[in-house]
Amino acid sequence: MTNPSPDPLDAPTAALAAAVLEIARHVEGEPLAAPRWFALANGAQLLTQQPGLAALLGEESAAVMAGDELQLISIELDETADADSADPLRALAHVEWPVMAAGGVLACDLAPEQWSVREDDGPSAATPGAVSDHGAGSTGPLRIVVGALEDGTTWSALQRDGDQQYTLGAALLPDLTAALLESLQPAS
Repeated sequence: MTNPSPDPLDAPTAALAAAVLEIARHVEGEPLAAPRWFALANGAQLLTQQPGLAALLGEESAAVMAGDELQLISIELDETADADSADPLRALAHVEWPVMAAGGVLACDLAPEQWSVREDDGPSAATPGAVSDHGAGSTGPLRIVVGALEDGTTWSALQRDGDQQYTLGAALLPDLTAALLESLQPAS
């Protein structure tokens, strides 16, 4: 399902990578005409803030979650104010992250005219908004799942139409990743 990433996986990055891949599996097989947004909450902190959650999870699951300081729980957000926009950067301007969000994830399909791949760098050079060259033989959408934490940790999973595997890495879509990170910062 995945190609190995050359990016290092320290513990926080591994936790984010696991959340990104979980969301990628969750939306797999569904066309994503508009971006879908997922808040990421720290599981241990969520249990502390919402003690009733432990009863819903059961004693064993709650103990595991409480003992893992890095576990991230994904929570899909309701549609954004600009839910009809297929442009993730435009839709991102309308996302309101809940207070408990330690991070966020975007999942969407980019149409071929919305992305390009520099042939010298391969899929890791995919950039939304570049129209000139969308890769040899690429006629379908590019599935992207991009995650970021407030502390600057990022992870992405990209899948070309028809591919069975995801390409993984920390900054595969730098402009989108930077915008997602900025949206997670507290308003000043």
